[in-house]
Amino acid sequence: MNIDGVYGITAAGCVERIKRYEVADFSTLQSRSFASQEVEAPDKAAIVGEGVLSFTGNLDEQNKNDALHAFLFATLVANKAFPREEQGEEWYRLFVQVMTDTGWLPTNTFYDSINVGGNSVRMDQLVLEILGAVVAGLALPGPTSALMLKVAGTAISALQKQEAALTLYERNMLEHGVGGTAAGTCTEYNGEVTLALGTVRFIRKNTSTKVMFVEWDSRDVKLYRGEAVFRKVPAIVEQVRDDILKKVGVNAKTKVVDYPI
Repeated sequence: MNIDGVYGITAAGCVERIKRYEVADFSTLQSRSFASQEVEAPDKAAIVGEGVLSFTGNLDEQNKNDALHAFLFATLVANKAFPREEQGEEWYRLFVQVMTDTGWLPTNTFYDSINVGGNSVRMDQLVLEILGAVVAGLALPGPTSALMLKVAGTAISALQKQEAALTLYERNMLEHGVGGTAAGTCTEYNGEVTLALGTVRFIRKNTSTKVMFVEWDSRDVKLYRGEAVFRKVPAIVEQVRDDILKKVGVNAKTKVVDYPI
């Protein structure tokens, strides 16, 4: 299928923009592996930069890696261009554009401020709540949507028990000053791969080095939510895959780690 122009984008244009993007780069080394995932039951999630990505068991390794590398690349490009916490909206808009250029078409996106009731908030609960709203709006059968959200919740809960993965996650999030986290879940249905993302961007008054599983005073943090659904366009992904891997370089080893769920 010739996809040029079908979605308002062209493969040639995506390839050219991928070559021009600059990514944030870090030299700290951290081991990682992409072990084969069981098809029958999801048993792994991944820390990817500032995100926690989960995958349903029917995804093959190529689709998993394509989603993972696209998310990492888009995050690094947005971090490079908009590294400050108060640039959250600009960060998010560029992130969505880069995801599009990597061959993941956004079918709906949303970004706005959040008003949190009460005096405290936990980022893990908030990002899952946002992701739940995204998944609920998907045009997928109920069991598929339920499985996507269940896998994402299990992945975030399991992260608390994975010391090495949690340490990497906190370092990824805080080392460059950007305030944000994301939870994503990816599945395949009728041959189409879908990635749903819930994102929290925040501006803090304190300098806490712990983000995910702690209570935040809601008076000390200004919160924004981002919602997005991306569909994989294989014809574009195949053309930009090698360029993305070259661009992320050592980040694919230093900022990503699989962990069991």
